[in-house]
Amino acid sequence: MPYEQGPIRPPSEARSLLVRVSRNCPWNRCAFCPVYKGAPFSLRSADEVLADLDAMRDQLGDRYRTAFLQDADPLSTKPAELVRILEGLRRRFPSVQRVTAYARSRSLARLPREDLEGLKAAGLDRVHVGLESGCDAVLGLVSKGVSREQQIRGCREALQAGLELSVYVMPGLGGVELSRAHAEDTATAIAAIGPHFVRLRTTVAMPGTPLHTLQEQGCWRPLSDLATLGELRRFLAGLAGVHTRLESDHVLNLLMELRGDLPRELSDLLALIDGFLAWPLRRQQRYAIARRAGWCMSLTHYEHLGLEGQAEEALLDLETQGRDMEDVLAQLRARTM
Repeated sequence: MPYEQGPIRPPSEARSLLVRVSRNCPWNRCAFCPVYKGAPFSLRSADEVLADLDAMRDQLGDRYRTAFLQDADPLSTKPAELVRILEGLRRRFPSVQRVTAYARSRSLARLPREDLEGLKAAGLDRVHVGLESGCDAVLGLVSKGVSREQQIRGCREALQAGLELSVYVMPGLGGVELSRAHAEDTATAIAAIGPHFVRLRTTVAMPGTPLHTLQEQGCWRPLSDLATLGELRRFLAGLAGVHTRLESDHVLNLLMELRGDLPRELSDLLALIDGFLAWPLRRQQRYAIARRAGWCMSLTHYEHLGLEGQAEEALLDLETQGRDMEDVLAQLRARTM
């Protein structure tokens, strides 16, 4: 391609114009993240990015409704340079109605309010922040490089500057030992922030990541799918009175139906989890194997396709082989990434 593109974007930006403003991640030490490892961080100049935008316009035309600024923290760019990029993007792609970007909470916290307001005025509409957890013990365990207080402060700064805020939460990130604190502290952090969106992304310790090393060393024990749902229930119960949109839009999540407007639909979401947890274990396992094998994307999809029989055959086959069910599900989760 005659222009650069980074390796990832949020699931909600799947149809967006991808504009690479920075390369890789300025922190790049998060234990759970398999992306950017070994790749140096660098900022691209406004002239470089504007040249890319010219090439994109010539090749792709003005057909995008949304645009997403890559990579992990384009707000590390000097505000004046980023304003040039945003204004140039808006001029070249007048059909774009929303521009979003990843942002580290530390970057949001260190930027003066007037700079964030300037980015909003230049055309930045929304930032995606990897909150992951509101628990300092969990943040320290996974080398997030930011404290709970910094997370809250940075996210509030974005909101006060008029930006929409989407935060990511990682169920299971604290492992077995920190599950309760992770759920409860993250809920209170979300309540303190009041983001527009909370997006769920279930934790998987990918081979080659520091988190996987911690798991091998016995310093971090992953939650099962059922234990993760229990943690999610505790987290959601802590959001009573919080006004936000919950989204389960990542393929690693077991129940993609866990989405809705809070607090209006909170009781329905809790009932959904309770209903699943009340199923007999064998039925839970049948759904889990079908979901993790990629046969279905949701409970509704599972029931529509009538996968109970196929899933039961798979379970019987695994039992004949002497396979441990939790090990199989863990391997399937890792393969999904």
